[in-house]
Amino acid sequence: MALREVDWANLHAVLALDVAPPQQSFVASNAVSIAEAHFNPGGWFRAVYADDVLVGFVMLFDSTVPGAIASDPVEPTDMVLWRLMIDRRYQRRGLGHLALDAVREHVTGLGRFHRLLTSYMPGSGGPKDFYLSYGFTETGRLWDNGTEVEIALQL
Repeated sequence: MALREVDWANLHAVLALDVAPPQQSFVASNAVSIAEAHFNPGGWFRAVYADDVLVGFVMLFDSTVPGAIASDPVEPTDMVLWRLMIDRRYQRRGLGHLALDAVREHVTGLGRFHRLLTSYMPGSGGPKDFYLSYGFTETGRLWDNGTEVEIALQL
């Protein structure tokens, strides 16, 4: 599993990735994510590859980057998993957990973060069970005006 830069060569393929229709209300499109990251210095995004096959997209948020715009309060020792998506054609193959392994390796390699935070919107077909099965735990905090449940993974 590899996290590779999104560039002109793979941009349109990354934009074409999509989750299954019942999941679309739980994650923003990759186009929206890339646009948000370009206007927020704290955003960092990559294409997710299994060998040489593009299978997904990931975006992190680092609140310690000068000019970073946090939508919810974050400690400087927390990295935020802003977006994670695996294309509908590649789901249910363990690639989401492998993508999280790659994210975890990247974040721990930076040497200054103690937790990886993210959130989920409750609802049928949402990512709650996926994240909890990986080892994230609910923190008791809510994000996005109380609509999303914050979860954390100790690094």
